[in-house]
Amino acid sequence: MKNQKKFILITFLCIVLLFLQHPFLKAQIIDSKYDKSKYEIAIDLQNFFSDGYPEKVLFKINNIKQNQIIGAYRFGLGAFYWVDKYKITQDNKNYDLTAKKQQGNFSLSLGYEFQKRLNRAVFYYGADAGALLGILDDMDYPNVNETYNLFLVPFAGVKVFLTDNLAIAFEAGIENFLVWSKSEGSNVSPDNRQYHSFYQTKLEFPYSLTFNFNF
Repeated sequence: MKNQKKFILITFLCIVLLFLQHPFLKAQIIDSKYDKSKYEIAIDLQNFFSDGYPEKVLFKINNIKQNQIIGAYRFGLGAFYWVDKYKITQDNKNYDLTAKKQQGNFSLSLGYEFQKRLNRAVFYYGADAGALLGILDDMDYPNVNETYNLFLVPFAGVKVFLTDNLAIAFEAGIENFLVWSKSEGSNVSPDNRQYHSFYQTKLEFPYSLTFNFNF
């Protein structure tokens, strides 16, 4: 995980340096029409490096005053689902399902960011609040786990324009989680019932690395 985050950070810095040094893009970005754009979509790229899908997608509504963007309302959505099946056969024709595990989660977040533009970059800070629901179902025991997560994340970030409408952004955040979970069944006894809760605060660096499209 640490190596993956180092790779993400190095990749982001390399992309930013590459585009900032390009003379054509310098001229284009200075004349950017960003302040006239009302909406923005930001796709988190972190899981693209490991799992092949975005961890979340943000939809932003820019707060425009006197023809200048001073902030943005953030609406986040994340979801994934996977299923793992194991079948065996004794006659090379009929397969019996002997193991099945499926997992999924769904998350929503709301937030706001304050922005300050400096030439080709936008520096911003704010906070996200939201909830996550996760379910793991394993037929082996049988075993079902449900996880509920409430979170509040103050963040700060920088967004660098690649073209008039495209940008890449990096955020660091302090994640505050209130998590509780319940499970039914286990490898010890199928009648087990467990309940667990905890609170955690941690610095996430990065909190997100997004590819942004303004329109």
